[in-house]
Amino acid sequence: MSSLLSSLEQEIVRRMSLARYCAVVNAANAVSGRTHRVAPLRPDGLYRVTIGDEEIVICRRARHRRYKRGVLAFTEKLAAEYGLTTIADVGGGSFIDCGANVGELGLWARHHGMHYTAFEPEPLEADCIDLNLFDGTPRTRRVALWHERDTLEFFSAPDTADSSLFEIDKSVGRMQVPAMPLDEADVPLSDSGPNILKLEAEGAEPEILDGATDTLPKLHYVAVDCGYERGREKRHTFIDVCDRLLPLGFRPVEANLRRVTVLFKNTALV
Repeated sequence: MSSLLSSLEQEIVRRMSLARYCAVVNAANAVSGRTHRVAPLRPDGLYRVTIGDEEIVICRRARHRRYKRGVLAFTEKLAAEYGLTTIADVGGGSFIDCGANVGELGLWARHHGMHYTAFEPEPLEADCIDLNLFDGTPRTRRVALWHERDTLEFFSAPDTADSSLFEIDKSVGRMQVPAMPLDEADVPLSDSGPNILKLEAEGAEPEILDGATDTLPKLHYVAVDCGYERGREKRHTFIDVCDRLLPLGFRPVEANLRRVTVLFKNTALV
C-alpha cells in the first residue's frame, strides 16, 4: 500500500505546474521549519533553490531537499564522498568534472579557487551548470567523454541522475550525443595547483580513461565513482579503473566503500 501511495504521490508531483510545485514545497517547508525556498525559473523545469544568501539552479523535482542545510554544505559533503576534502591545498588548481550534473562540484571547486571545466550531455543539467557557474554563458561541454570520437546513443534517466551510454532499465528516453576523448578536449590545466579529474560516467569510466592516456600523467588526482552502474547488469568498474590507473603510477588514497568512490593520487606528481 505504501509503495502504491508513493507512486501516486510521484505522479501528482509530476503533473503539477512548476509554479504550483514550488508553492507547495515552500508551504511545506514553512510548516516544517525548513529554511530553503524554491522559485520557478523556466517553464521547461529549471527552478532556483535559495537558503540564506546561497542559491543554486536545478531542474529535477524533489532534489531541492539536498540543500536543506545549505548549498555549500551539500557541495562540501559531496566533495568529501569523493575524497576531495582530504587534498591539502587545491587553490589555483584545475578541476575537470565528467558527469557534472548541475555543477555542484563546480561550486565547490570555485569556492576553493579552482578553474572549472564541466562535461554534461543532459541538456537541462548543462543549462543549470551554465547558470550556476558561467553566468548563463554556454560554456559547459555538452558531449560525452569516450575513448574515440563518435556519435553514441545516450540512455536518459535524469530524475535519478543515472543517464548512461549503456542501456539501463530505468531510462526514460534516448538521444544521440557527440562523444570525444578527453585527450582531444583541450582542457586547460594548472601550473600552480593540482589538476583533478572527477569521473562519474554511470559505468563508462574505463572507456573514458582509455581516451585520456595523454592527459592522465598531467593530473595530480583522479576521483572516480566506480559504483554498480554499468549497464543492465549493474556491474561496478573498480577493477577496470584500477587496471588503467595503477600502471600509470596512480595509487588509491581515499575510498568511500558505501558509494564505491575512490580518490587516486599520481605518485609521480604528488
